[in-house]
Amino acid sequence: MDATPQTVPPPAYAIAALPDPYRVLGLRLRPFSLGHYLLMQRFGCNYLADDPAAATREDLLLGVLICSMRHDEFLAFIEQPNFQKECRAWGKKVSLFDFPEKDALFSAYLKASLTEPDYIELNPSEGAGDWAQNLKMCLTTRLHHSEAEALDMPLSKALADYYKLAESEGSLRLITDEDRRMAEANDAALQKLSTLSTLNSQPGKGEQWPA
Repeated sequence: MDATPQTVPPPAYAIAALPDPYRVLGLRLRPFSLGHYLLMQRFGCNYLADDPAAATREDLLLGVLICSMRHDEFLAFIEQPNFQKECRAWGKKVSLFDFPEKDALFSAYLKASLTEPDYIELNPSEGAGDWAQNLKMCLTTRLHHSEAEALDMPLSKALADYYKLAESEGSLRLITDEDRRMAEANDAALQKLSTLSTLNSQPGKGEQWPA
C-alpha cells in the first residue's frame, strides 16, 4: 500500500485570496489589484492594451514598478523630487535582462488575476459603464470595503467576491467543477452516439450503396 501523502489542491477561493507570489526584475510583486490596473491604464502601460503583444521593455519596467507597490505608495513615489533619478538608477541596474522571458513571467502574473470565473447569466441586465468602476463601487458600497482596501486587495479575490454576490442575488450561476465534469461526460456520450450513427449508416458486408 502506498503511504505517500497525497497533495490536495487548495480550493479556488483560497488561491484567489492568496495568489502565488511573483518576483520580476529583482522586485517582489504585490498581488495584482484594482489599484494596479487603474495605474497601468492611467500611465498607458501596453500590457492592458487590446494587443498585449505590443508591450515593450519600457512597458515591462513601468508595470513591474507599479505592481511592486500599493496604489497610494506608487502615487507618493512619483511625487518625490528624486523620482526620475531613482527610476533611472533602478532601470540601469536591471537593464540587462532577457525581455521575452520576463515578459512571459509578467504576463502570467497578470493573467492569473485578470481571468474571470465561468458563469451562466440568469438575469441579463443592461448595465453599462467601466467594469473597473463598477467593481470598485460594488466593493465599497455593497461589500463595505474602504476605498484603500478595494484598490489594494488581490483582484482575483475582488472578482471572486463580486461574482459570488451576483450569484447570491440570482443574476448568474457560477460554473462548478461538477458542471464541467458533467459537460465533458455529455460531450463524450454525444461523440459516441455520433460514431455509432456513422457506423450504422455505412453498408454492411456484401451490400452496395444505393444508386
